[in-house]
Amino acid sequence: MALAKKMRVSPDVAVLVPPVDPNVKYPSDDGEPMAETKQQYEAITAAVFALELHLKGLDRVGTVRGDCALYYDPHKLTAYIAPDVLFAYDVQIPDDEGFAPWVHQKVPDLVMEMASPSTHTEDSGSKWHRYAELGIPEYWQYDPHQKYLDPLLQGWQLVAETYEPIRLVPDPVRGVLAGASVVLATEWGLDLMTGALHLWNPTESRWYPTDHEAEDERQREKARRIQAEDQVQRTVAAADTQRVMDRLDSLQRALALSELPPDLVERLEHYIAQAKAHQPAIAWDTIPDGIDLLNVIRRQGGPDRVSYATLQSLLPPLPPERG
Repeated sequence: MALAKKMRVSPDVAVLVPPVDPNVKYPSDDGEPMAETKQQYEAITAAVFALELHLKGLDRVGTVRGDCALYYDPHKLTAYIAPDVLFAYDVQIPDDEGFAPWVHQKVPDLVMEMASPSTHTEDSGSKWHRYAELGIPEYWQYDPHQKYLDPLLQGWQLVAETYEPIRLVPDPVRGVLAGASVVLATEWGLDLMTGALHLWNPTESRWYPTDHEAEDERQREKARRIQAEDQVQRTVAAADTQRVMDRLDSLQRALALSELPPDLVERLEHYIAQAKAHQPAIAWDTIPDGIDLLNVIRRQGGPDRVSYATLQSLLPPLPPERG
């Protein structure tokens, strides 16, 4: 059930104390698996992906991490907690480093836990207290298994050093139970039909896609692009073929008027028939039209003075015969 109590932030927590050694490294990996179940893993990756898209849409520097060690004692490297999702504005942390508040002079702006069989009680107990003590502005919980939390989505906002529950509001238009995030300036939405968690894209007025949905859309877009390119190529090829046929028809009509010797007419007609049979293998702009043929005859002094070699110099070579 939801935690409805208020909790005072401990006044003696000092997270901004410089470390004893400024060169000390704070590892990100706690040595534990990122998730206990497939549902938890998919919920973490989907939330991280949505938050990355949101940060990118804001055109703002920040860090979004899954299962990142969050340190709370500058003198003890073993003093850390690992929220399933960590979000922080204005800092960029390498993937192999954890989040040390005294290094970055701030705490994360938001953390989220995905309930699992062995962690859901801790999420609502010791972790809830630790995040409040650290002064993290927002804490969210989501139950991808749909068996540990009621409601499945819960959130808290730090108000005057006190964690207070965020009100969830049914939104029948979008079909969700919505909870407003002040940190993100948008809403988390719990799908009333499926129980899935979504993050609202306020710029485009739609839900951010999951990583799987985005990949599916990329594949569909790739298929549409390939199809469009193929259509363009087919259209160009059809147009080129038509141009070839038009020029060969023009050449054939001029041949009938050329008064060339019968043997030359026969050989040119054979060439035209072969050229038509080989489409679209011949570039249209390499084939002469009827005007070109008549001009050659005129320049040679008449049809009786034209050789086949002269005519052949006008014509592009035919492709090899098809096997």
